[in-house]
Amino acid sequence: MKRPQPLSVESSTKTEAFVDDALIAAIDVGSNAMRLGIAALDEKGSPKMVMRHREAVRLGHDAFTAGVFGEPTMQEALRAFEHFRRLLDHHHVHRLRAVATSAVREAANGRELVARIKEHTGIQIDTISGEEEARLIHSSVARNIDLRDRFVLCIDIGGGSVEVTLCDDGEAISSQSFKIGTVRLLELLRHGDDFPRLLQEYLDGTRKKLREQIGSRKPDFCIGTGGNASAIGELAHSLLHTESAQSIRRRDLKHLIQRLSSMDVATRIRKLGLRPDRADVILPAAMVFLELMMLSRTTWLHLPEASLLDGLLLDMTASPEYRLRSRRRTLLAWARSLKAKYHVDQHYAETIVRLALSLFDQLTPLHRMDHRDRLLLEVAARVHEIGMYIRVGGHHRHAAYLIMAAPLLGLSDDEKRLLAQTVRYHRKAWPSHEHEGFRELSPEQQRKVWVLSAMLRLAIALNKERRDRVQHVHVDIGPRHLSLKLEGHGDMLLERWAVLRVRDYVRKALGLKLRLED
Repeated sequence: MKRPQPLSVESSTKTEAFVDDALIAAIDVGSNAMRLGIAALDEKGSPKMVMRHREAVRLGHDAFTAGVFGEPTMQEALRAFEHFRRLLDHHHVHRLRAVATSAVREAANGRELVARIKEHTGIQIDTISGEEEARLIHSSVARNIDLRDRFVLCIDIGGGSVEVTLCDDGEAISSQSFKIGTVRLLELLRHGDDFPRLLQEYLDGTRKKLREQIGSRKPDFCIGTGGNASAIGELAHSLLHTESAQSIRRRDLKHLIQRLSSMDVATRIRKLGLRPDRADVILPAAMVFLELMMLSRTTWLHLPEASLLDGLLLDMTASPEYRLRSRRRTLLAWARSLKAKYHVDQHYAETIVRLALSLFDQLTPLHRMDHRDRLLLEVAARVHEIGMYIRVGGHHRHAAYLIMAAPLLGLSDDEKRLLAQTVRYHRKAWPSHEHEGFRELSPEQQRKVWVLSAMLRLAIALNKERRDRVQHVHVDIGPRHLSLKLEGHGDMLLERWAVLRVRDYVRKALGLKLRLED
């Protein structure tokens, strides 16, 4: 393979080797370009970007037209990563995380490209979901803009997809990935005579889903991220004399789109000083931003210095405790949004959460699950009734469907399936290999579904008919029996009867006979 020539480095510092061994790095393998960021850690352990480098490798061209990466594109990507490797070695970087997004996700030979890069450079690339991409970008945004007491719409426009995230009081409550990225749109619509009109027609198919996600509540403002977002802010500031390159009004964005539409790509390069791989995609990016601002009825689009690359570096340096707290906040914000959307009885849900977590904690020596599983049980307890919004009959199945269909930040695909199946079996049928959702789980996940759903069933039984009689439940684990002692108000006969009705399920899940103490 021909060795690549040294490329220029976009950096706020000189490129001589750093002496600090605490340097870390992240790589974003996007659809329009590949980016490397190297950061040093400050006295608080937070990353401070010291170098950015960009390789103009447009993976999306092949991925979104042919569905596979051609050999020339593979070679171009390999050369880019060989240069990344030299930069990393030059700066003595030992901690690195590389991620790939929609182009690698969708290309039939995306895994082959990842394997070849690993073989040639030793750099392992993780292909992440749109939800994980949105979570990382949100962490970068939250570091740059105070989102407390705000309801905002975050829009990250990439080459292959657009990640739309709703944030309430600083927490991401929903995120959805739409296949309307700039490179994808360009490849699909480049042969039309009237690109703006064709784009509007193409967006018709996504408007309904976008409206459903945004809902009736009006966001305070929009936040735009991605390379095109920064370029739009700078162009508006220089051409339209807006107050700042970090924000733009909707009316000014319309004027900018008119200016860009009047120029061909060559003119944008010559007059506006745009790179060739920015000049062709900036118009579809601006039009998508405008479309989302109109759908959300917002006036302002803020454009902070935030990106997937920055989010990766923040995530790499976060402590395990911080990650857990952040994950819990995100999931609980999502659960609250679902409870409001599907009209869940919040007082009842809080009672079930209290009882379920008490059982989980006391049964830890038996089930040996960790804090991640505890969080899944908490979320399951909060949202297990959302299926009633569709239909009371079979609402456990409807709830599982809604969970699987919902864009959900903070959970892996396996965890999402585990959550859905736990909710699926909070009532009625037992887990069975005849059920596709359960059958697809690994043996360990199946065990967890049994145990988590058993604790959820017990918690629901302890609050039979929503009477709030049981205040505390004490668990004693014996060699053959699991004994429960209830404390509360009144005789609690109904609750005791309900508990005994689930004892066979509990025995199957935990391997012990259930009995109630007087």
